[in-house]
Amino acid sequence: MNNKAVLLMTMGDPSDVRGVFPYLMKLFMDPHILPAPGPIRPLLALYVATMRKEPVKEKYQAIGGGSPMDAITERQAAALRTALKDRDVSVYHANRYTMPSIRDTYRKIKGDGIGKLLAIPLYPHFSPAITGSGFGALKALAEKDPNPPEIVYYEGFGADPRFTALLSGRMHDALKRLTETTPEPGAGGPEAGLPVLSVIFSAHSLPEELISRGDPYLDHVLCTASMLQEELGEIRTHVGFQSKGRTGMEWLKPETDEEIKAAAASGARGVLIVPISFVAENVETLYDCDVLQKSLASSLGMKYERTKSLDDDPAFIDFLAALAAEKLL
Repeated sequence: MNNKAVLLMTMGDPSDVRGVFPYLMKLFMDPHILPAPGPIRPLLALYVATMRKEPVKEKYQAIGGGSPMDAITERQAAALRTALKDRDVSVYHANRYTMPSIRDTYRKIKGDGIGKLLAIPLYPHFSPAITGSGFGALKALAEKDPNPPEIVYYEGFGADPRFTALLSGRMHDALKRLTETTPEPGAGGPEAGLPVLSVIFSAHSLPEELISRGDPYLDHVLCTASMLQEELGEIRTHVGFQSKGRTGMEWLKPETDEEIKAAAASGARGVLIVPISFVAENVETLYDCDVLQKSLASSLGMKYERTKSLDDDPAFIDFLAALAAEKLL
């Protein structure tokens, strides 16, 4: 076998409310997400999923009944397949907690005779609890396979200047929209010298305990934020964490909501949210950002903007194709 392929990997996101409970069950059955002894985990997962089902459904109802993320991932895979066609590289995609599953996709990869596989998680920043969970599922299948393909595990692209350049373009577009609607300091506004705008780089939160045990996620997030901050000159920037889980654990701080409040308290009249953890629109961008954070900013008298996700933007697909060429060919 000498055929080569790329596997795009995500957690997945329910496309309609009917998929919420199965999604939550798979999520909480994952020992990376809910560490618990094997015999207890099914009962604990059932309890937590049942308790969380209705509140989570409400989020998906608020964004139209479901997330577009899985459909976007499929479009990303199709576009990358076209981009790599002349290089004779196949492209697959799999989700950890929604369909197509990693197991089913691995069977297809085997059936197609793939000899070398590049696994690219569509998360810019590596964490054993997120990326590592998908990698673990893929490794488990390969270990049981008497003749597995050679698998290259690519951990993340958050520090790749080609990726941050794409985010920078989106960031400047959003800043332009924000400055067009945000008045300068003047009569009735903040005093001269106070910030007119604040930029918050928002990342998905993780329990602080994971970071204290050596999870590199926080360092990776701060690296991306630092690279983007260099593009903004004197505009004030901050890093915040959103979408924390509802557990008794301490999660990463500061929270994005608190940074929005701090921006208002400092006199900022507009806030730009840059969700640096996501490359496709999902419930965290469409609900946590566009509903909750936007409402909070508005209640504090600030204009609100956020950068749109890269989705299947041709420039992002070209970036993924370049990664494939570097790692496979």
